[in-house]
Amino acid sequence: MPGLSESWTFRSFNPTYAPENHFTARNLQVFTTERDELELIRAEAVFNLQVTGTTLAGRIEWPGGGLNLNGTFLPGAGASPIRFTITGTGRPDSDTAGWEYLYEGHLTRRWQNGRDQRPALVGSVMRAKTHNGVPPRSPAGEVFSFIAVKEPPFTWELSGSWTYRSFLNDPAYFWERKLNPENLGELILQEAVFKLETPTSTTLQGTTEALGLDLREGTVQSDGEPTSFDIKGFGRPGTNNAGWEFHYHGHLTPRWPKPREASRVDQVPTLVGSVIWAKPQEETPAGYVAPFIAVKR
Repeated sequence: MPGLSESWTFRSFNPTYAPENHFTARNLQVFTTERDELELIRAEAVFNLQVTGTTLAGRIEWPGGGLNLNGTFLPGAGASPIRFTITGTGRPDSDTAGWEYLYEGHLTRRWQNGRDQRPALVGSVMRAKTHNGVPPRSPAGEVFSFIAVKEPPFTWELSGSWTYRSFLNDPAYFWERKLNPENLGELILQEAVFKLETPTSTTLQGTTEALGLDLREGTVQSDGEPTSFDIKGFGRPGTNNAGWEFHYHGHLTPRWPKPREASRVDQVPTLVGSVIWAKPQEETPAGYVAPFIAVKR
């Protein structure tokens, strides 16, 4: 499931801890010292998750230990978020043998006008079995809240539906044809809806409507700016598009900050790039290249 795979920085918190200066009449300053933070954070680790169908599997790792993770998720619909339940079990022949923790939470929403956003998991975790720990025995039944922030790269901004248009690759089009109205309307070569998914932070797949292509073998590069991608489109067997093959390369346009004088900026996420006909298609020869724009729906 897009959004849950890959690595997350996990932190659980002590729900009962309150610093000594907690909410006095004139002092609302809390959690400001290193001691406060150390007391508040109960555990820190890395979640590594992989999704297959509706199941989750993976590991949680910390210096000197870790758990195996297995669980399920419910895809979000409408305003409902992606939710999940996970069981973490200790590894045989390790210091965590016999441990068991239960995790339940959801993927936080992506705010439309938010800035510096990262995917995050939030929820609670319960120790299901008593085990060795600090203090010497950690009792079953203790519950802690947690936050897990996705480690870069992350690509949720590529998922979703995009209105795609490729254009005639002719720099003389406008000036030579605007005086001939019968030739207007020939700038757009193809128009479709791309539906993209990011199963992991570095892979991309999907389908197109109208063009009838399956989009496969996609890769994403997010280690720099802007996020870029490569993906191939294949015509579906048994259709009029069987045998078609297109290769796409593009990137996500940057998000511009609102100018001080502007009341708003009507920005929509957009993919821009070029497509090459890998095989001849109707009257277009193999090797033809055209620019494209795809606007998030």
